[in-house]
Amino acid sequence: MTQALGRGRFMSANCSLPHFHPATPRDLEQTMATTKGLPELEKSKANRSTAGRRVFEDGTDAIRKEGRVFRLSREVEAMEFVASRTSIPIPQIIETHLDAEPTSAGRSPLGWILMKRMPGQNLGEAWSTMTETARERTESQLKSYIHQLRQLPSPRPGYICSCSGGPAYDHRITNMSTCGPFATIGEFHDSLVAPIKDSPRPEWAEKYRKLLPDTHSVVFAHADLSWENILVDAESGDVTAVLDWEMAGFWPEWWEYRKALYGSRSQRWWRDVLSKIMDKYDTETEADMDVEMY
Repeated sequence: MTQALGRGRFMSANCSLPHFHPATPRDLEQTMATTKGLPELEKSKANRSTAGRRVFEDGTDAIRKEGRVFRLSREVEAMEFVASRTSIPIPQIIETHLDAEPTSAGRSPLGWILMKRMPGQNLGEAWSTMTETARERTESQLKSYIHQLRQLPSPRPGYICSCSGGPAYDHRITNMSTCGPFATIGEFHDSLVAPIKDSPRPEWAEKYRKLLPDTHSVVFAHADLSWENILVDAESGDVTAVLDWEMAGFWPEWWEYRKALYGSRSQRWWRDVLSKIMDKYDTETEADMDVEMY
């Protein structure tokens, strides 16, 4: 295996990390103002909050997810695209509020999606209690689902794009806007290493770029596959839902594996699961972990 170029060695005061913009109290007040038609949900408990998104559960059969309209719109589009073409269990969308006007600062407005609650525990909570037979069933189903995704045809073959052929989105690249579409994998890889050219070591851009070959296929990917986004029946091992589709789209074939290890997702048990359900791309993943530091 080719080794990446020393993750973290080149961080300095001049190397900036990606910016994340959590929702402000004012943002969330504005969001609640848009959900007056759902008073019973306004009192619900916020179970999750990440990168400006909040997911509410109130004990009923519905869950409301709040966030920026441009992200939620992409999620609805991807969920409908995948649900109509695969056997992957995906929450049914009940209602949406995605037609708000842009904010005075020009940012994407806040909206919400009301979805059917799906049964099961997230895989991270369930894994330690599952039998080996149940674990194998989960792994088998996840492998099948990833295979189904990778077979989906693109409206713009070869492009890095959304399921409809439009701009891509991934918080690894930019949290508050879309990117692309990129006409080739090469263009996408060029964009990943571009920030290094403005760093104290611009010559490293070419070295990292060589670790990202342009010969990969472009395939459909969930692009945020973590144990938190997989619900299972802990007793049987059946996957009951795959959640959070806002970053789904057509990406280089290595992107699914890299994103499954994004952030703090490098626990040994999870790496073992990934090795059984998808191809490994360690060289590209380690390289991009370094590149992300710039």
